[in-house]
Amino acid sequence: MRLSAYPAVLALVFSAGAAASQSLPDPTMGGPGDAAHGEVLFKQRCMICHQAEKGGKNGLGPALYGVYGSKTGQAPGFAYSAGVKAGAFIWTADKLNLWLQKPAAVVPGAKMVLAPVTAPQDRSDIIAYLQTKSTVGAAAAPAAKPKANKKS
Repeated sequence: MRLSAYPAVLALVFSAGAAASQSLPDPTMGGPGDAAHGEVLFKQRCMICHQAEKGGKNGLGPALYGVYGSKTGQAPGFAYSAGVKAGAFIWTADKLNLWLQKPAAVVPGAKMVLAPVTAPQDRSDIIAYLQTKSTVGAAAAPAAKPKANKKS
């Protein structure tokens, strides 16, 4: 890429971020979540800051094992923002769906900065994966979508 193209790219990135920050989260979700695909997405998008395995450690973000079905701000030893600490809700599929798009819309002043997960099915898949990492969600996790057989 030529150096003269960088200002245009930066302008596009910043304007896209500004537009995304102004929009409200989409309350809709995709179809039944595919936990296997959600694990792939989690590893690509979330694992840089979070661990979802039992006994996982806090990193830049809190450990997420057991987050589905739990009250906000419960990972021991993590320095949550005041809004998350004061949050009086349970992490349901609906709350996680909104959070994956725009954390500050769910908890004003949330410290988490996130590239929004815009595809409703991707959000459903990540949530299905988190359900498998919770004693509450494991029983309630939807079955993975069957994959179409490819014919030669």
